[in-house]
Amino acid sequence: MVIVQSIIKVWSYILDRLVLFSLKPPVRSLATLGILFITAGSLILVQQWKPVDFSQFSALSQFGQLPDFLTGNSEPEEKPDPLVVQFLEGLPEQAVVEGDKILHRCDRPLSAAYLAREYYSFSRVFHRGDLEDALIRENPEAFGKKYCKEGSTVAIPEPLTSPLQNSPLGWEKERPVRAIYLRGDNTVPGRLMREVKHLKESGANAIVFDVKDILGVVNYASKVPEVEQYRRHRPPIRDLSKVIRFLHDNEVYVIARMALFQDQNLSEVRPDLAIKDRNSADGILKVKGRNLWVDAGKDEVQAYNLKIVHELLTTGVDEIQFDYVRYPAEGDLSGVHFHNVKDVHDKTENLKRFLAAAFTMSRGTGVHIAIDVFGVVAWGEEVDIRTTGQRLNELSLFVDIMSPMLYPSHFSRGYGGYDNPADEPYHFYKEGVERVLSLSPRGTVVRPWLQAFAWRVTNYNEDYIIQQIRGNHSGGGVGWMMWNAGNTYEMVYRAIRNSPNLVHSEQVEEEKAPSL
Repeated sequence: MVIVQSIIKVWSYILDRLVLFSLKPPVRSLATLGILFITAGSLILVQQWKPVDFSQFSALSQFGQLPDFLTGNSEPEEKPDPLVVQFLEGLPEQAVVEGDKILHRCDRPLSAAYLAREYYSFSRVFHRGDLEDALIRENPEAFGKKYCKEGSTVAIPEPLTSPLQNSPLGWEKERPVRAIYLRGDNTVPGRLMREVKHLKESGANAIVFDVKDILGVVNYASKVPEVEQYRRHRPPIRDLSKVIRFLHDNEVYVIARMALFQDQNLSEVRPDLAIKDRNSADGILKVKGRNLWVDAGKDEVQAYNLKIVHELLTTGVDEIQFDYVRYPAEGDLSGVHFHNVKDVHDKTENLKRFLAAAFTMSRGTGVHIAIDVFGVVAWGEEVDIRTTGQRLNELSLFVDIMSPMLYPSHFSRGYGGYDNPADEPYHFYKEGVERVLSLSPRGTVVRPWLQAFAWRVTNYNEDYIIQQIRGNHSGGGVGWMMWNAGNTYEMVYRAIRNSPNLVHSEQVEEEKAPSL
């Protein structure tokens, strides 16, 4: 106690001389005690103080919740885009990225054709032959004839240092689409460039191509693990993003056709997903001696296809069109067993389950959903509906566009009172479109497939094409798509090029059926 009193007296004397000389004695004593306590507390804090670790707050600072001075960062750290990183990982080993340039170090002589193949997805040039020419033209010192010199550096023309990002064109579903169909193996640069030229000259404006065909081949390199795991065929479409970009740059509407439940590849690679048949030696339904169908009622079958749909929704296509949205109607079906089907209406329920999921996924993406349906089911033939499960009034609830296959040649002789329905294009398109519209909710677009082939037709010519278009317009159809399995459309182009007023008309007055 004596020591404390002595310290207080000393501090009082010092402060009295320096600061507190003007204060009265009681106030002076209180001020002295306060300063003493502040000093003692400061000494204790100095002995126990540790630097604060702000690292735990670094994640928050990336979202703007803490100022940079608290985290010790003068500038926010910019993380590389994982999509770009993954994209550039695909570059050849000798590639070097310098800013927006891509360079190839030739450690040995390589042909321009080889380099064009290796760097195709890293250049905006669409045709590989054009890329080959550009490599030589833009790197004259690096090439001796068609081979790069050892030790030289080759600059890749029109380089891509990040993946192409495409978006749908944004067309309303009511806008008339006039399309041709191409197989996956024909959806390649040279063929597409020729077809786009014909489209522009004739007045057509869209291409339907197979992203997944009836063999089950996914015609592009997919990021869906199961697709590549089950793959047995090399995809013919080298770069789907460049195909879509080329078509969109030419104002061509892109329709990705996807065959669903007729899938030979999946039924053979995964026989547990195929349709069961007690009359078959191996217990699996055979059509023409082959496994062709998977069971639409199995969750794994639907999930497999929905994963592909999800991927396609990110590619920038304008429309996904489902074909073979049905159960099989071919072959001996007397011994088949369908999963999750107790009565015939369950078939429709299984199809609706898939369509509802795909339709929901597509909302907000700008991508339209369409389905191809048997033409004959529009006439309400119960035997066909019960076999396929295609009840149009129910399936149409989950699509933007209905595409009936109303090919006149596919109706049996005598159907509707016509000796040869194949020779009645106007009638079957007008009535067929009207019937599909009557079974669909208001706002559904009907855009049918037209017959661009001569099977069963007495006189297949340009007028045959035009009569189908007239019948479709008269029935209320909006746009059309031409089907030729061999992808031969010279007659179609001539027909529509010579009838520009009809092709571009959105409304056609009611007219009588013309005679062939």
